[in-house]
Amino acid sequence: MTTGTASPPTDERVMGTGTTVRFALLMVLMVAASGALMHDVLSSVSGSSGRGCELAGGVDPDAGTLQVQLVLAQQLEAYFECMDRYQPAPPWWAVFGWPVAVLLGAVLLFRLIPASRLRFRRLVPLEAVDRDGTIGLAVAAATAEAGLDRVPRVVVEPLSGSTGAVVFGSNRRPVLRLSGGLLTRLTTRPEHFRSVVLHELAHIRHGDITLTYATIALWRVFVGLVLLPYAVWTAMTLFRDTWWSSDQPFGVRGVLLAVLMVLLVHLARLDVLRSREVHADVAAARWGAAHSTWAATPQPATPQPATPQPTVPPEPAGRLRRAAASFTELWRTHPRLDLRRAALADPGALLGVRGLPVFLTGIAATLVNSQLGAYVERYLARGGPLLDWVTRALPLIPAGLVVGVVGFALWRAEEHAAATSRPAPSGALVGLWLGGGLASGELFLNRVAIAEWVPAHPEALLLVVAAGVAVTWWTGQCARLWAAVWRGRAARWAVVAALGAAWLALASWLTWWRDNGVAFASGWPLGTGQVRAVLTEGLGEAAARYGDVVSAFAAVYPVLHGLSAPVLPAAVGALWVVPLLAWAVRPPDGTPRWLRSALDGTGAVAVGDAALPPLRRALLPGLLGGALACAAVVGVQAHLHTWRPLPPGEGALFALTYQVWLFVALVGGTVVAAVAAARTGRHRLVVTVIAAETAAVVGFAGVLVLTSVDGCVEPLRTLETTCGPHFTAAGFAVDVTLVPLVVIGALVAFAVAAVAEAVRRARGRATVPRAHRNPRALTGRRRAVAVLCAAAVAIAASGVVLWHRGVGEHTAGGSMRLFASAADRPVDARTRAAQAYAWLHRGGEDLNRRIADNSARQLAVLREAASNGGDVSSLLPVCAEFGRIARDAQRYFRVPDARAQERWATFVDQATRGSGNCAAALEQPDGPGARRLLLQSLDQLNGSVEAAGATLGRITEIVGG
Repeated sequence: MTTGTASPPTDERVMGTGTTVRFALLMVLMVAASGALMHDVLSSVSGSSGRGCELAGGVDPDAGTLQVQLVLAQQLEAYFECMDRYQPAPPWWAVFGWPVAVLLGAVLLFRLIPASRLRFRRLVPLEAVDRDGTIGLAVAAATAEAGLDRVPRVVVEPLSGSTGAVVFGSNRRPVLRLSGGLLTRLTTRPEHFRSVVLHELAHIRHGDITLTYATIALWRVFVGLVLLPYAVWTAMTLFRDTWWSSDQPFGVRGVLLAVLMVLLVHLARLDVLRSREVHADVAAARWGAAHSTWAATPQPATPQPATPQPTVPPEPAGRLRRAAASFTELWRTHPRLDLRRAALADPGALLGVRGLPVFLTGIAATLVNSQLGAYVERYLARGGPLLDWVTRALPLIPAGLVVGVVGFALWRAEEHAAATSRPAPSGALVGLWLGGGLASGELFLNRVAIAEWVPAHPEALLLVVAAGVAVTWWTGQCARLWAAVWRGRAARWAVVAALGAAWLALASWLTWWRDNGVAFASGWPLGTGQVRAVLTEGLGEAAARYGDVVSAFAAVYPVLHGLSAPVLPAAVGALWVVPLLAWAVRPPDGTPRWLRSALDGTGAVAVGDAALPPLRRALLPGLLGGALACAAVVGVQAHLHTWRPLPPGEGALFALTYQVWLFVALVGGTVVAAVAAARTGRHRLVVTVIAAETAAVVGFAGVLVLTSVDGCVEPLRTLETTCGPHFTAAGFAVDVTLVPLVVIGALVAFAVAAVAEAVRRARGRATVPRAHRNPRALTGRRRAVAVLCAAAVAIAASGVVLWHRGVGEHTAGGSMRLFASAADRPVDARTRAAQAYAWLHRGGEDLNRRIADNSARQLAVLREAASNGGDVSSLLPVCAEFGRIARDAQRYFRVPDARAQERWATFVDQATRGSGNCAAALEQPDGPGARRLLLQSLDQLNGSVEAAGATLGRITEIVGG
């Protein structure tokens, strides 16, 4: 973008350092882990781990995670009631109080760190050693150069021979510690003294003292109050003698999680500390610090001091030595001198995106997303809008932190590349690091695998990697797009809008993965073959007539499952609206204003190679795809018109067929638009997304028109028989098709753009920027952008309304019922005995005791009636109690044995009917009909008691056998 002999300078104050969000991510991770990890420990200690109730529900501890999830999902109410009664969770204050205790302990330790340093390191005030005030004047002069309002408190460590300094305390009350050896440099090498002091004052100027020592304090308290108890508990869980074979992988992952937390926080903290040191070096150099301070062999203007100076070896030669040096660098709090000198020579290195911090950020995001939901959701009311909104809102926290760390760093790197005409970082490569971290974090959690060592479908983790690539690739391209039109302070709004869109997208992904992706990795059987088999069996004879719709629905159902979420439509809309707005900005005239300050005095001149591609490259394919979708819908209507008149009873199935083929036609339009737009070389991804979503909007608008006037054109008459506005089919299309269409349109765009980019790289063709926008067409572009933005807002609002109406719950519940049969599997005799024992002692025994007691009351009432003239009116509460027992038995777990469950079902049926007939007979006037009904009810109640006795006998046999 620029030409000239000099590269523009970089001022990190303009672009920011990004360390604050990285500190925040570590703090949120430790707070979230405090509650989640200690919840597991307290639940195990209090006996509320849930194993007894899981066995009572028919869970096989030796089965995979999928079987556990499916068995409990079919009996959630019974499981919750069992847990509440027999294995209640620890009180909320015990679990939530642990993060509070960690925070309070960190605050206390943070306050004690400055006092402990002053006391134990034997520090003295500067006035005690600075008799003539020379040192104080030098520090004051450096403070003025650093732009600070006041001189920090200065203390001296007289006994230290070091030539360095340290700043500690807090941002409001910083303390600058000068070593005794540094004071001697004020006279022998004043430039060294000044540079070191300026470096420490840069920490104060950047405001990172509080965050640094707060993280140190929080980490130490977290280790003592959380990690140590958790490690002891997991070790005991791992090595204790138990027949539950699934404890071994569960316990091993618990130990590995503790180790991971130590490495993750420690490495991330060291990386941030090294980063802040380099930023302080650059700031000090900008204020006039001598570069010779960081020289390997110092060459001072004044004579060498008597104390010999250490030398720094040059950068290691050879690949293995460099790899070893890079590994050693990970464990240092201060970067090597050669790296610091490189940053001073080229401050643009500060704005690069390095792989390891991104990878660690991905792991931290996965842990936070899992651990927040692990204990927060357990203490909310089951079901209802509160839980729904909380479960959707929690992923916003880790998503925001990831975008703040990775997305902001990538944006800064793209901005720097645009300003200095250097190669931009690869957003896709950054995404591989991020996605790899997100996927790796899952392997340390008991979520995608519980009773097994690896997930049933580890290939599902590739979706996680792809999600990381998609978010960062889009962020990088959006940053590069806006870099061509940024002007002044408007750049801030572009950053906020773009990172906000990436935030919503990543939060939507984390929500989907938690609700559905984890099940896929666990082995959730949502394959096309299973769906087709279930539908074919349910349709019966109509399966042959509707074979096409069965195949189409079976193909799209696994994709549609779980796409309903309140944030998802807004996220997709933002992904194509935010870059689209760049075309509504007036093109820059010559050098953009945002680059002029960076280019002044460098000899570099901006040229026009970053101009945006013409908007028609996105809109024309979108309009073409939308038109083809509308034409396909017309073809569907013409074809289905020939099916009429319908056989009796097939109207609903015919309407479903119509909606399925409408959806297929609309998705086909987005595919055509994406393929046509992917030919654009520059900004390929954002152009493809805009084209695909434009096709979705145009095509769906055409469908609304066609379905609303259905019946007006005879060859296209499909659902309606009269001409006029009909909104039933149109409303159904909005409810069922709208949100999945725009989401799948975005997925199609990303897939097509990825394939096109891979083909381009395989052929080795470079991206050639083409030409420039016509400023006179600005009004037309703005009108087109306004229309599409309005459509995106309408879609986002519709998605929230539809989710609030419970569309997603119905979809999830239907799929659970659809594949409930996958939970059934044979178990060995010992496991069956454990299940039967748990069923008996977690509620089954109480139910049978109530049955026996009520049966005895019934016999007593009948004996009393025989002795007092046949008055059976007191039998009514006994009959009512049988009905209540039957309802409680219906809510309770199924018996974990087929024969016993058959007898138990007989008890429920006979007790329900007998209770109802008994009440009806006693409420009727006395007569032959009432007496016959009463005798019938007594026979039914006696049969229910016998069935319950047979169930109990079978359970006793299993437990004793």
